Amino acid sequence: MSEGHRIVFITPTWAGDLDHFRVMRSSFEQSLFAQFDHYVVVQDEDLALFEEFRDRNGLILLSTKDVLPEFIDCRRKRARKLAKRLGRHSTRVCGSLKRIFSWPIWPSYTGWHTQQICKLKLASELVCDTAVIIDSDVIITKTAAIEDFLSASGTVCFANWLNRTEIKGKVKNWIDESECLVNVKPDSDYVNVYFDTPFVFNRLLLCEALSLLEKRTGKDWWDVFLNRPPRRWSEFGFYKAFLIKKEPLVNIDWREPSFCRYLYDTKDVKSVVNTVSDMMHDPQIHYVTIHSQANGREYQNPNEYLEPILSIFSRDH
Repeated sequence: MSEGHRIVFITPTWAGDLDHFRVMRSSFEQSLFAQFDHYVVVQDEDLALFEEFRDRNGLILLSTKDVLPEFIDCRRKRARKLAKRLGRHSTRVCGSLKRIFSWPIWPSYTGWHTQQICKLKLASELVCDTAVIIDSDVIITKTAAIEDFLSASGTVCFANWLNRTEIKGKVKNWIDESECLVNVKPDSDYVNVYFDTPFVFNRLLLCEALSLLEKRTGKDWWDVFLNRPPRRWSEFGFYKAFLIKKEPLVNIDWREPSFCRYLYDTKDVKSVVNTVSDMMHDPQIHYVTIHSQANGREYQNPNEYLEPILSIFSRDH
């Protein structure tokens, strides 16, 4: 890392991810990243649940009220109440109505959307050169290195490439919408389908992307995003599309995230714990993501596997 290059870590989170966040933060503190500032943004009404982390070394605990424009946070709170009252199915129906008829507006302000705004706000406004987004469901191993996010040949952006014809569903929507926001015409058969964390933002390039978006639309960049069809846009997709457009003038290190692993099926608790333990001691693996059960189809108490995983850190400390 060059002298004076400043890196910060950013995690947006909420009450539903508290148990995952506790494991992630424990892994962060036992990794080489413990020396870096870690900005954690919690939905304002959930902030009290995260007070246990406030005095952790290097952790800066913020609420959405601290980060978001006031009117956005107010609309976020209203959207959360409506989504809880109406339920998953009706919320999705309202989202579809918003995409077709531009009404109601509240589905555009749910936590999934406002978390993305928080990431972009902090990554573009903090005093840093590089901002690394780490979600609550990521476990950082002791072999993770800051060099994962830096390159002597250019700006790092993690990439998994697939043929455009293979892309469908939400990923296709994110890519199509991102190319529209950046005003770039696809000129390649292959697209970058990496939408996970860790995700790396170069602050200067992100600021340029947001500034150009504002100049082209005549609106604040966050309004541009929140006025787009709900669940169709992606902060990561927007940034990646801008890098592709910018690439003739800027060197981009499209880096395969070969040190990342993912777990989706958590039903067999013993298997999950053993697999994570093995991965944590594999020097080739730097990040393990256990995707949280937030899809509403099937509930499993995440502490069934998170508490045993947390005890691994206590044992290894």
